Amino acid sequence: MKIIHCADIHADSKMGTHFTKEQAETRRNEIVDSFAKMVEFARENGAKVIIIAGDLFDTKENQQKKIKQRIFYIIEQNPGIDFLYLRGNHDEDVDFFEEKSISNLKRFSKSRWQKYSYENIDIYGHEFGSSIPLTAYSELNPDPARINIVVLHGQIAEYKPKDDAPAISLPKLTNKNIDYIALGHIHDFKIEKLDNRCSWCYSGCLEGRGFDECGKKGFVLIDVQNNKVKADFVPVSKRVVHEIPVKLSGVQNFSEIMRKITDLLAGISSKDIVQVDLTGELSEETEIEPESYQSALASDYFYVRVKDKTETKIDYTKYEKDVSLKGEFIRLVKNQQNLSEEQKIKIIMTGIKALAGRL
Repeated sequence: MKIIHCADIHADSKMGTHFTKEQAETRRNEIVDSFAKMVEFARENGAKVIIIAGDLFDTKENQQKKIKQRIFYIIEQNPGIDFLYLRGNHDEDVDFFEEKSISNLKRFSKSRWQKYSYENIDIYGHEFGSSIPLTAYSELNPDPARINIVVLHGQIAEYKPKDDAPAISLPKLTNKNIDYIALGHIHDFKIEKLDNRCSWCYSGCLEGRGFDECGKKGFVLIDVQNNKVKADFVPVSKRVVHEIPVKLSGVQNFSEIMRKITDLLAGISSKDIVQVDLTGELSEETEIEPESYQSALASDYFYVRVKDKTETKIDYTKYEKDVSLKGEFIRLVKNQQNLSEEQKIKIIMTGIKALAGRL
């Protein structure tokens, strides 16, 4: 039997931080397109169940109602697939689910472990608020003779806190006859073994929405055969988000910098979303113009931005005797008896960069 595991779709996300209003609308529709593409994949490959491990939507507010209606329409049009939905921290309080009655959209409980059974497979899920009580782990007792999948939305200990989703204690799920833990909340794909029988997996999101969601995005195809669980990542995103470091050094003019940028962006699709990080140590003579580079690249990609993360190499000794604000500042710091030479250099360099508008 085949099952799909996805999560963190955030279909109605505003995405106003980077994109124009028109770009944001395009991306929201593309997220739904990727959801539809995943469902089509499920249909064509005989998957009977799609697990959505939280955050189908981004907010409980009734924004982007048409986007929500498109999602429901896709689900309704595929009655041969059960959609098992476990709400995440972004949509745990949404009330529009109560407005819809879709026979193949099935929910998990917030008060107990809920089980859905298919052939020799049991799928357990439990919605939690800000924390998971220890008693919840002991209340989960899967049948060792069955294939057992557990669905949760939250973060395991190795990840830094993200919003207000509960922390998941993987040790509490060890050796409990679980075969696969379908997780949501972290937007990157990751799969690891928990014990001899079980693997835990974040499917990641379907589409990257910002520069904290770089790389290929998609869902996981779970294939259960001969009492064995095989899980494979399937990329589905229409666009890929890239963060590309471009190291500069010495004295470089506009053309040289643009050439370095374009060389490193070669091979990236014009439909993708790109952030260029300019790094390295540059001479004072080099002028960095992020907005100009960005404008030159704007028509080559769906969205592009350039960030200046370079350092300026300054020979402050050549200003030490200047009759200027810069020279006066250097002499003032140099005459401080309570500072070490290292401290003086650090203060001077910081001050010169501030005077030059590079901080």
